[in-house]
Amino acid sequence: MLITKVSSDGTECTWRTPLAIRMASAVLMGVIVALPALWLWLTLWTNQVPNAGWIVLALALPCWGLLAGRALAQSVTLTTDTLVIQNIPSTHRVPLNELTQAAFRRGRLTVTCAHGAAAPERRTVGAANLGSARWSGLRSDVDELAQVITNAAGLPPLPPRREVISRKWARIMLLSAVLLFAAGLYCGPLQSGHGGLPFALREVGAVLYVGGAGLLGLAFRITLDHRRNRHQPRDNSKKRLA
Repeated sequence: MLITKVSSDGTECTWRTPLAIRMASAVLMGVIVALPALWLWLTLWTNQVPNAGWIVLALALPCWGLLAGRALAQSVTLTTDTLVIQNIPSTHRVPLNELTQAAFRRGRLTVTCAHGAAAPERRTVGAANLGSARWSGLRSDVDELAQVITNAAGLPPLPPRREVISRKWARIMLLSAVLLFAAGLYCGPLQSGHGGLPFALREVGAVLYVGGAGLLGLAFRITLDHRRNRHQPRDNSKKRLA
């Protein structure tokens, strides 16, 4: 799902993911920063550097603040002549007359731009993630965004995306995920503090619990997509964003 904001004069349109998703990305940036920060703290602490914790905190907090701010501001903006892609690492401004291709790669929208005789550059639109629609083939807001971009650049429309995981296999995945999650729950968290099962089996249970939870969420979203796709109008691919 994308949130669309159109300027008052209608010359600029911006798409962003919902705030909850951007906040989750900001939290993830904190986890990414915490790993090298922990390594740095251990290095300083083992070398008996005074105030090692404060030093690491003073370095890690600004880094996390910068990355979190970029995650919250992640967006894609289309003006009359430019496509502005604001990703977490950097921001790219692509003139529409240099845009030569738009496609989906690994579930994300990417655009290819040519700069004269220089080699073409491929830019990933971080805010345009298909999510579970990548597997179900359900037409989503990201498909609509790709259509708007190709129309603005005068490019041919993208071909319809094919279904990767069918409704039948989505249901099989959902049932398998439930069984894995239940087995992991029983062998892992429910055995915490008890010695009834061997330690190795409890560790395997913890892995099944985490993996099953992730697979359960994905399978549920794909199954829900198929349910929505069944009720989707046949000519939905011809819709245009206002």
